[in-house]
Amino acid sequence: MSNVDPTLLVADLIAGNQLTTPTVKPIDPEVRSGGYFPFCDLLKHDASPGEITQLLADSTLLGALVIEWGYDVPFDKHDEFKTWLIDNEKKIVTYQPEDVRYRGTYAVSATSEKRSGLYRTIWSFRTLHALETFSDAMHDGSDFAQLVNKLCDFRDRDRGADSSQQIYQPVRCAHRFG
Repeated sequence: MSNVDPTLLVADLIAGNQLTTPTVKPIDPEVRSGGYFPFCDLLKHDASPGEITQLLADSTLLGALVIEWGYDVPFDKHDEFKTWLIDNEKKIVTYQPEDVRYRGTYAVSATSEKRSGLYRTIWSFRTLHALETFSDAMHDGSDFAQLVNKLCDFRDRDRGADSSQQIYQPVRCAHRFG
């Protein structure tokens, strides 16, 4: 909507004043069509009893599902963010919900992805249910929720700030379509 006063616009038209020339800015559309692999329950795909449980325990597989948050932190907040992580990563692990694992926050040293942010926070989930309840755990006022909210407070929230999110699952249970 325009912030032009319609009564002034009418007065300008009657007076014969020249109106502001309209401008057009091109839109750069971005189409994302991911989702080739619907989520599966990894533990139901255990080929031999306990194999997947052991792969998860050994961290050979990070989880049944893995989320990667990509984002930027304002340049002048990097040192504060780094100090906060050093002081609080162990606390995040201490308070993480059952079947959810904080896998760390990383600085991106090299990437081929444009506009995905210079920082990555990795989460893994042992079960699909853990992923389904993750949002609730981040908003329930618990110690975990407070820590995640503080971590997210460092994110650059400017309109043009880079960000991304990927969700991964082991190929051993992925059913591809599309």
